[in-house]
Amino acid sequence: MDEDPSVSINAIKRSYTIVDEICDRDRAGATEIADALGLPKSTVHNHLRTLATLGYLVEEDGTYRLGARYLHLGQKSRNSRTVFQHGRGAVEALAAQSGRYCQLAVEENGETVVIQSTQWIPDEGARPAQQTYPMRAHLHTNAPGKALLAHLPSERITAVIDRTGLDSWTELTVTDEDDLRSELETIREQGYAVDQGELVSGMLGVAAPIATERTVHGAVAAYGAGHEMREALDEGLPDLVKETADDIRADIVFDSLE
Repeated sequence: MDEDPSVSINAIKRSYTIVDEICDRDRAGATEIADALGLPKSTVHNHLRTLATLGYLVEEDGTYRLGARYLHLGQKSRNSRTVFQHGRGAVEALAAQSGRYCQLAVEENGETVVIQSTQWIPDEGARPAQQTYPMRAHLHTNAPGKALLAHLPSERITAVIDRTGLDSWTELTVTDEDDLRSELETIREQGYAVDQGELVSGMLGVAAPIATERTVHGAVAAYGAGHEMREALDEGLPDLVKETADDIRADIVFDSLE
């Protein structure tokens, strides 16, 4: 008798839901996860044991954490990307030249995914609000995401908005679709996007797309605290970010011709 494919699919979804819960908590036991997800403890325990046997989780004193296998998978995913191969050195150089926290980001499933980030270099002591910058976020909430979104085909922009919505992350996040589309048009015209504390309060950024004729490969961004970034935005930082993105794009194009 053939197995019902929906059963297998639901089991896979449940495993990944459990993994996401562990990721959010750093480590957790079966009871804690079962209570959080509203699942039977026996079901959660079976998934945990299976994932641990496969090397995706590590069990320690009755709790589970992510295994190093995810690190290896992540490195392979990142290192195989053309934009990372050509962009990692340029992003490090941008950070050194600008003194900013710089990123290389891509669009994946309608979200901004940061695949490289440089060390935060604080001005006057500390990072604003001591917050960790998310490595994954909705495209409309941040500079690299808006730079990417602006250069996607029109039907893809609509699909992304329909899928993720326009939720607010801070009081400055753009949540009106007409306002967002107007901003995307400005981004296409000027060649860069600005984040005025829309993802992390007090943290401003500028980003430029790495786009060839048919492909939006990624985006380069530079971030800093609001008080220092406002001056930098007026003193040529957008041009510096655009030049970095253009250099990466040129390397990708030339490499494809060889």
